[in-house]
Amino acid sequence: MALPSMSNIWLRASVFSMGCAIAAGMSVVPAVWAGAEQRELDPANLVREMSMALKMLNYEGKFVHVQGSNVTAMHIIHSSDSKGELERLISLDGEAREVIRNNSLVTCIWPGTQSVVISKSKPRDLLPKLDANLTTGNRYAFEFGKPDRVAGIPTHVVNVIPMDKHRYGYRFWIDQTSKMLLRSMLLEGHDKIVEQVLFTEIEYPDSISQARFDIYPNTTQLSWLEPKRALAASGLPKALSDKVDRVGFADLPMGYEEVSETYSPMPSNSTPVSHVMLTDGMASVSVYVEYLAKSEHNLSAVGLSSMGAMNAYGMSLENALITAVGEVPAETVRAIAMAVKIRQ
Repeated sequence: MALPSMSNIWLRASVFSMGCAIAAGMSVVPAVWAGAEQRELDPANLVREMSMALKMLNYEGKFVHVQGSNVTAMHIIHSSDSKGELERLISLDGEAREVIRNNSLVTCIWPGTQSVVISKSKPRDLLPKLDANLTTGNRYAFEFGKPDRVAGIPTHVVNVIPMDKHRYGYRFWIDQTSKMLLRSMLLEGHDKIVEQVLFTEIEYPDSISQARFDIYPNTTQLSWLEPKRALAASGLPKALSDKVDRVGFADLPMGYEEVSETYSPMPSNSTPVSHVMLTDGMASVSVYVEYLAKSEHNLSAVGLSSMGAMNAYGMSLENALITAVGEVPAETVRAIAMAVKIRQ
């Protein structure tokens, strides 16, 4: 297996990033403009309710994802029950492609080339996935904007304001009835739009058939780029999913914590890789540590690189190449990469 190149790192970090759309800015509006009903609400609690709605509701709809000049339309189907979450994302323009998520197992399908990629690593989410502790720390401040409508549905607007330079800001349009997120903006500074997601239609069915999350009736025609056993309940081979402690950190930016670490031992003609996920409750960063001698490093991966809202920072050590990548400011990935301590 070839060593992970910078392009592969980007692919791993942005497999869900399939386009963008309609960048119409909306300035922060003082909460005093909001109606009496909104003034009685707590914006932080409303974000907590939104986070639960994203996970627990059955919903189906269409949205556009906007990143710079790129616009992509998507169809989403999401189901939740006692067994967990099922989600299917289908692109409506450009190359035909789909992403199916069954709890932590992710399947990416390219029908045009009859190929499938299966992974247990966390992909980038177009719709935010928030940690329950997000609103209890001192990383963000929460305030209301002026109520609005999205897809014809009345919404509350909540501004999530970062308290330091190590994270982006957010603006959420939240369905006043269901508490579902109907529009979101990722903001750099006070009001610079980095990207946004906007539903154009949505419905909340009582139930969704599991058959709508099937890959294809005839899977023998597909080219599987990961072992078929990844479809089993156990996920990927044990060596890819075991919790290990090969990577530590010192002096991480405030609020960022490690949530998972996996180690992938490779064949003797390649190199093993550690993958560590960190989050502050909203933003997340992946750290890849490739264990190989400095003379074998891909120097094009060293230093800062950017792609839309995503930033990456590579650092070359004597016996490892470290890459931190995430939808966070450039200073954050640099600080996290510099904080890596490899345990012997």
